[in-house]
Amino acid sequence: MDATTEQLLQESRVRYETLVHCLPDGVIVHSNFQILFVNEAALKLVGATSSQQLEGRHLFDLIHQEYHYQLKERVEGFIERGVPSSPLLRKLIRLDGSIVSTEVRAIPITYDGKSAVQLIVRDLSPMLQMEETLNEWNDLYKTLVESVVAGVFVAQQNEIVYANPYLLDMLGYSLEELQGLPVDAVVDTSKLVLLHEDQCTKHMAGKTQYPFKVKGKRKDGRSIYLEGNCSSISFNGEEAILGTIQDVTLKQEQEQMLQNSAKLYQQMLMCIPEPIFITDEDEVLYANKHAIELAGQPDDSLMIGQPFLQFIHENDRKLVQEDIERAMTLDEPTAFREIRILLDDRILEAEVSYIRIDNYMGRSVVLSVVRDLTDRKRSEEQMLRSEKLSVIGQLAAGVAHEIRNPLTALKGFTQLLRSKYKDESSYFEIMAAELDRINLIVNEFMTLARPHLTSFEQGSFAEIIQSVLSILETQAILLNVEICCELEANLPMLYCNGNQLKQVFLNVVKNAIEAMPDGGKVHIQANMAETGKERLLHVRIHDEGPGIPNEVIRRLGEPFVTTKEKGTGLGLMVSTRIIEAHLGKLQIYNRQGKGTTVEITLPIKH
Repeated sequence: MDATTEQLLQESRVRYETLVHCLPDGVIVHSNFQILFVNEAALKLVGATSSQQLEGRHLFDLIHQEYHYQLKERVEGFIERGVPSSPLLRKLIRLDGSIVSTEVRAIPITYDGKSAVQLIVRDLSPMLQMEETLNEWNDLYKTLVESVVAGVFVAQQNEIVYANPYLLDMLGYSLEELQGLPVDAVVDTSKLVLLHEDQCTKHMAGKTQYPFKVKGKRKDGRSIYLEGNCSSISFNGEEAILGTIQDVTLKQEQEQMLQNSAKLYQQMLMCIPEPIFITDEDEVLYANKHAIELAGQPDDSLMIGQPFLQFIHENDRKLVQEDIERAMTLDEPTAFREIRILLDDRILEAEVSYIRIDNYMGRSVVLSVVRDLTDRKRSEEQMLRSEKLSVIGQLAAGVAHEIRNPLTALKGFTQLLRSKYKDESSYFEIMAAELDRINLIVNEFMTLARPHLTSFEQGSFAEIIQSVLSILETQAILLNVEICCELEANLPMLYCNGNQLKQVFLNVVKNAIEAMPDGGKVHIQANMAETGKERLLHVRIHDEGPGIPNEVIRRLGEPFVTTKEKGTGLGLMVSTRIIEAHLGKLQIYNRQGKGTTVEITLPIKH
């Protein structure tokens, strides 16, 4: 062989070795089982640091002995055929004695002019380890799914393809019976409630879970209530639904019992003749019929969900909050406390007691009992006024009796002196006028002292008011006051004392006229009204005067409380007593600067 050929062979060998050293798989070249060459990957595979550790060694040193007996014959036959072998699984022995699983492929070659075999060796340890890990995870998943205390299913194309033992027991099926059944055979899909805006079967595959509630059907026909989560997965290369289910039949029954209990509470509370509120952390959960009426609402829609304290006067809210917090710590109701309740444009005086109620819709709440004090306050005021009237009547009877005798003498002597001293008549006129005023006061005292339940008979209200207007017509003309009277047609007869009612309307209309010294109008209106089964005559007298100060209007009806310079206040007091004797009501409303309105309500009784 000449030098040129030898040089070309050498260059070819270098190129081969350089290329082979770059391969990721191990390459071992041997001839007659003597190792001639190994690449870097093969060195690393068997745990060698240099090629000198392997070159020249027998190949059997790296092959597990279970392959020795057949290896020689296979290699010889393989060389004779001259074609690459199919991949074979072999165990290699590393230099440290450990075993590594490999895939070996043999290719017949010529190396340094000799027949040789090139082994391409691939390390299967990572792949085998991965397979082992996957098998472990599969076993772990299977153990977990079959041991978890929840039903697990896989549904595909609307059929159940897998169910764990817990779900099988829950539905009463065996795996063979359940597999292949349509989903709607075990659940009532018409009752399916997905707790998500998208349907479970339409979302993209991923880890997102979609809670749901559904009514299930056992094999024996019994219905059960189910709750769970589902998500989309890939099963056997196709989209499927993986879900977990819990039997919540007991929970559903308990919730139904709680709802029935709450309804029973509400029905009971609806019949209690007191306004009732149920609140949870200041939120109104329930208001009974009387509470709705108290608030002046058509229904509870504007109250449910609202803060309870917004209905309480701001000055009382701290006390109410303290009482509610104390009620939550007690097993008995708190004492009633007077508070002020805000109702639109008015303030209502009331008293409230609180008590804790456990297990109302599954939580502890506060029940508030409200008592409207309006009637009680009115009754107390009427009682005080009645007591005052009684005392004043007794006093008036004694005072009037004692005053009348000397008053008669004074009046007689004044007239006698007046005829004797005609030049001083102006003084006697003043004295006579004051004596007449004293006599008027005494007569009013006597009116208070006399019993009011005198004889009653049928009387016409229209005739009574016309009689009053004829008396006051002259005074109204002098003060430039126009009296406008509007009476509803065919007003029924009143069972009354006509003279006493004349006295009442005479006082009221006279006060209205005198409230307008610069002129104006007095409006008198009368019409029928019905409250429940009771028929009432409603009379309204309104003037256009300056009105009455608020601090005075609250005390009107008390003796000597008046807005007139020379008034006694006894006229309105007498009028109030007469109307009360007729089982009616007299109320005064004031709009500062826009006049005063007196409303008189009388029952129609035969």
